[in-house]
Amino acid sequence: MIFSKIIDHYALNDLHKTRSKEFQFTYIPAQIPETKDSEIFYKAHPADVSFDTSNLIKNYKTGTFQFKSLVPSGDPSNDYLTGEVFLNKNEDAANVVFVHGWRMDSLDRVKKMFHNRIMNDFGWNMYYFTLPYHFQRKPERSLYSGEHMISADINRTVQSTRQAVVDLRALIQWIKSNKKGPVVLIGVSLGGFITNLTATLEPQIDALVSIFYANRISYSIWNTIPGKFIKADLEHHGVNYDDLIRYWRITEPSQSIPKINKDNILLISAKYDQYVHMEDTNYLWESWGRPARYIYNCGHAGIVLNRKKIATDTLSFLKDKITG
Repeated sequence: MIFSKIIDHYALNDLHKTRSKEFQFTYIPAQIPETKDSEIFYKAHPADVSFDTSNLIKNYKTGTFQFKSLVPSGDPSNDYLTGEVFLNKNEDAANVVFVHGWRMDSLDRVKKMFHNRIMNDFGWNMYYFTLPYHFQRKPERSLYSGEHMISADINRTVQSTRQAVVDLRALIQWIKSNKKGPVVLIGVSLGGFITNLTATLEPQIDALVSIFYANRISYSIWNTIPGKFIKADLEHHGVNYDDLIRYWRITEPSQSIPKINKDNILLISAKYDQYVHMEDTNYLWESWGRPARYIYNCGHAGIVLNRKKIATDTLSFLKDKITG
C-alpha cells in the first residue's frame, strides 16, 4: 500500500510540473443541461469516416482514420478527429476501440498493454480514438495535451465531454454499419470515464472494459490531487462543490445504467489509486448493479506496472464474451 501511494505521489508531483499558467474559468452557463435530456444532448449518427491505410504489417492494413467532429467547438485543431487504425484482412474480425487517458501525450501506455497481444494472438481490428484537445487536437495556445478538455471552464468541460461521447458513438455506429465483427470499447482512466458514459447511451456496443476509470469528474476535481489546481481556480471564482456537482451532473455515467448487457462489462480499479478514488469507482459499480470487477492492489501507476496483468485479464474476458 505505502509503495503504491509513494509511486502515485511521485507521479502526481511530476504531473503538476506542467499546469495552466492562467485561470481557465470563464463564466457559469445560464442554462445547465439536465440528465433527463441526455439522449438529446448526446445524440449521434454515423460519422463520414475516411481511411488512409497504405501500410501493411503482417495481416493488417495500417494507417489513420479521420472524420469531422459532430460537435464543433470552434477550434479548428480540435474539430477534426484523426486516430490510428489497424485493420485485419479477416472480414469477421472484432473491432476494438481504445480511448486513452487525460493528459496522455502519446498512445504508448495503451499500446504497450494491448497492441502486440491483439495483433499476434487475436487478429482483431484496432482503432485508437483521440479525445478532444489531446495529441494533434491540442490548440497551439494550450500548454499540454488535454488542458482544455477538463478544466475550470465549466461549460467547455461539459461540451468537451459531449464532443467525446458523440464522436465516439459516431465511430461505433460507422463500424457497425461497415464491419461484420462485434464492437468492443476499452477505456483507460479518463478514457474509461468516456467509454462508461458512452455505454449508457449507445446500444451498439458488444462489450466494455473500463480500466482505472473516473466516474464523477466533479468528485475527482474536488477530492483528488490531480484536480487541486482546477479546484483552486473554481474556488477563486466563487464555485463550490455543490455547484460543480450540479453543473457537471449530465456527464456522470452513474446517472444511468448501460444499454449493453451487464454480463459484457468488466470494470478494473486500483485499491490505492490517488488519481481515481475507490469511493467514486465503487459508486458507479453499485449504480450499475455490480457488473464483473477486478480490484488490483496498486495505485494508478498500475497502468504501467501491472500492464501485463491488465492485458491478460482484459483479453481473457473479451475472448469469452465476443468469441465464445
